[in-house]
Amino acid sequence: MGMKLIKLNIFFILFLHCISIKAQSFRAPLVVAVVVDQMKYEYVDRFWDNYGDKGIKKLTKEGVFCRNTQYNYIPTYTGPGHASIFTGTTPSVHGIIGNNWYDRNSFDPVYCAGDWKSQTVCFCKNPHSKDNIGSGRMSPVSLLCNTVGDQLKLKDSLSKVFGVSIKDRGAILSTGALADGAYWLNSSAEWISSSYYYDSLPNWVKDFTNKNTALSYMKNNWQGQSFDLDLKKLAEENGVAAIKGTPKGNDFTLDFAKRLIHEEGLGKDSHTDLLVISFSSTDYIGHKYGPDSEQVKSAYINFDNNLARLIQFLDENIGKDNYQMMLTSDHGAGTSPNLIEEKKLKGGNFNSSKVLSKLNNDLEMFFGVNNLIARYSNMQFYLDFNKIDSIKISFDEVYKKTQQILLNENSVKSVYNIKSLNLSHPTNITKMLINGIQTERSGDIFIVLKPGYIEWSSKQGTSHGTHYNYDTHVPLFFYGANISSKINYDKVYISDIAPTLSILMGVGFPNACTGNPIKGVLK
Repeated sequence: MGMKLIKLNIFFILFLHCISIKAQSFRAPLVVAVVVDQMKYEYVDRFWDNYGDKGIKKLTKEGVFCRNTQYNYIPTYTGPGHASIFTGTTPSVHGIIGNNWYDRNSFDPVYCAGDWKSQTVCFCKNPHSKDNIGSGRMSPVSLLCNTVGDQLKLKDSLSKVFGVSIKDRGAILSTGALADGAYWLNSSAEWISSSYYYDSLPNWVKDFTNKNTALSYMKNNWQGQSFDLDLKKLAEENGVAAIKGTPKGNDFTLDFAKRLIHEEGLGKDSHTDLLVISFSSTDYIGHKYGPDSEQVKSAYINFDNNLARLIQFLDENIGKDNYQMMLTSDHGAGTSPNLIEEKKLKGGNFNSSKVLSKLNNDLEMFFGVNNLIARYSNMQFYLDFNKIDSIKISFDEVYKKTQQILLNENSVKSVYNIKSLNLSHPTNITKMLINGIQTERSGDIFIVLKPGYIEWSSKQGTSHGTHYNYDTHVPLFFYGANISSKINYDKVYISDIAPTLSILMGVGFPNACTGNPIKGVLK
């Protein structure tokens, strides 16, 4: 009996080992990566009772829910967020330090997805008209390293990688240099791309555009207990691009993504495909109304329905056992300043334009030269070193005076520069600042705001960009074929997503990846 029991135990162990190897070697034909723009972690629980059973709740109950997922750099914006999710590293490495920054020599503005060598590709009547001139002049040229999609294409050129988002940067920076295509909306709410990807758009895009105009979505009313917006009137008064700031923008995005899956044959063969869908309307709505508004609640109830529809579509067209899904967000958002005042909390507005003007005036009074601070962006100040050299003062002199002036602002917690960061005792703040700085693109002096303060000129609505939990804490789900069902409370960084996706797809980690695979995602 003893020998039989030993043999049975050995057989059972080998059986489990074989199952484990099979699980690890499984490659789903399709991976769908969903990014929800400005989705705070707390929205999962705050709106739980309003969600249906087939969207967020389904991911929570049947997938892996990482409840302690954090961004590990400053500042937290859309461009850096999408780049970090899919490169597995931080702005200090991938180079996308903000949505916008400045050239350090000319002080000319730089857009994170801008590429003046590319041209607009669309079915627009006048693709290079005043309304469209810059809409399609985009590409991932500013991204300094590979995405997980690039690694997939390097492994198997027959794998397909696509990105879809209302925002160009959401579709482009998430998919990378080797993507087969990226689509976004122009100012007329038409789906377009750039010559970086296409000479001309596929005919199915024209067919979709003819049958599914943005205006056709702007019907009826967007309603809540405290608001009632006539969508048709909104489009007539503000242009059809107003769809972006309503839940209909996410409906439009989902329908286009579904058509792309069908027309491009994603998930239909043994070559793993990757589709990134970035839902942007939640961000537009959040900025305008603030995270505690009824409009934001309505937007997430609608998104939950979008997610349920996406899952149902994938189940029916790809098969429940043939796809895997990841869902996360590119950043969170702070509490609206008007609510902070109403609740008598700490915090409020940081008005960067007013602060910059006052700072330059004070520096001029002290040093006798105007505009020593040439530019401001991303809570960073760019110094004009030509002017500094012309009056024969040192950087340290300018920095110390700048620091003194800025620390008198009620909203500013601390001020750093590259030298002081590298010499200072490593703290969470200094580490996150260093992770967010790319020396050839970032400014010279960096500020950190106090808790509760956001860079925003209005009392209503919200913004993001800080290192506080309301900006850095986001949800993260993995769901689908061969994915475990569990809640993970371990701290996970946003840079850990790409290597985890790499393992799911059986490809190498992105070349500059600094993250680590998340344990327990696979069964």
